[in-house]
Amino acid sequence: KAKGFTKTNPLVGAAVVNGGRLLSVGIHEKFGFAHAEVNALEKAGSNTFGADLFVTLEPCSSFGKTPPCVDKIVKCGIKRVFIGVVDVNPKHAGVGINKLREAGIEVNVGIGLNDCAMLAEDFIKSQTYKTPYVTLKIAVSADGKTATYGKDSKWITNETSRKLVHKMRGRADAVLTGIGTVLADDPMLNDRTNSAGHQPTRVVLDSLCRTPYTSALAKSAKDIPLILLVCEEAPKENIVKLIDVGAEVITIPSVGNGLLDLNVSLKTLYDKQMMNIFVETGATLAGSFYDLDLIDRLEEFIAPKIIGGRNAPGAFGGNGKKSMKEVEDFCSYKIKKSGTDILISAKLKDYANIAVDATRPFMKDY
Repeated sequence: KAKGFTKTNPLVGAAVVNGGRLLSVGIHEKFGFAHAEVNALEKAGSNTFGADLFVTLEPCSSFGKTPPCVDKIVKCGIKRVFIGVVDVNPKHAGVGINKLREAGIEVNVGIGLNDCAMLAEDFIKSQTYKTPYVTLKIAVSADGKTATYGKDSKWITNETSRKLVHKMRGRADAVLTGIGTVLADDPMLNDRTNSAGHQPTRVVLDSLCRTPYTSALAKSAKDIPLILLVCEEAPKENIVKLIDVGAEVITIPSVGNGLLDLNVSLKTLYDKQMMNIFVETGATLAGSFYDLDLIDRLEEFIAPKIIGGRNAPGAFGGNGKKSMKEVEDFCSYKIKKSGTDILISAKLKDYANIAVDATRPFMKDY
């Protein structure tokens, strides 16, 4: 429920239980708002004395946007706290646990360890590597094509899948694409479902600032944030036109051939408090992300149809791998139906283990 609203904060859930009876549950609903523990404790009211608190992530111990959760837990008379994983932020790791124990509260660490760690993978990556978690979405035919040789791609997948993609956008901090997709498709890159509660920032890798100021992205820039990443050679007159319609333009170093440095681009978005990046793009940029090992998760929609043709584009350009020895299996994946399509949701990187390893030293009492 909170995915897309917490910015740099992790997804956290909490529950208060007393005498084997569930009193309340709470989540961290939005960045800058109360944390999950506080929401659960306040819902439980006066029934928290001697109760148990279950929480997916170690409670915070310092002032940030909100007061420390450990202070609230102690004040409410909680007897035992069950924690899934330790906060991997070096400034906070174990501090909350120790403060609770010092206050005489029994703390059990590691309950639901692996599930809680997977829930926080984007947070774990951002805290550990100071760069966003990257999900790449692709839509292909059964033979791996993203369009016909005549460059017709509407629509490969069905309406159910397209609606699901909208929801995926709404769970991200930013949707990123390349200028080629903008010029070819004139996309909006927003969540257009009826239940949309959050709109991602739209980001275009546009080295020479060629995004038309009459495009759908530019026309909606004052309502839904739009960031253009350009190189130093981008024409100033183009930049001015797009700033005038509401876009933010940021200069990024070039790596040659009109290509922007993807690592710097992602770091720039991280510095703007973006933890989840949803990439929807063509084969060239998708190949660059893959060649640079920047993809953490893949959402691949496969339609039950064959396009055929040697000149019909595939999902990935770039250099690719030379031998199968270089090709790695997914860390994990799930396969399910999306209408008549098939959706493969796969993890290419495993960040959960970082939190698992950080948590184990605190599990002596569990």
